[in-house]
Formats: sequence, structure tokens, C-alpha cells
Amino acid sequence: TPFGNSAKVDAPKKYIGKRAYVIILKD
Repeated sequence: TPFGNSAKVDAPKKYIGKRAYVIILKD
């Protein structure tokens, strides 16, 4: 379903964004 697909795409983006944010802070 479009909703399920968009959820699968959105969740990793948020996860990657948080990881990048933490890495930037540590750096």
C-alpha cells in the first residue's frame, strides 16, 4: 500500500538523520 511504502521510506530517513546528527555533534 502507498501508506506502508511511505512509512518504510520515511522511517529509515529519520533514523539516518538522527545518526548523522549524533555523528556531527560528536565530531
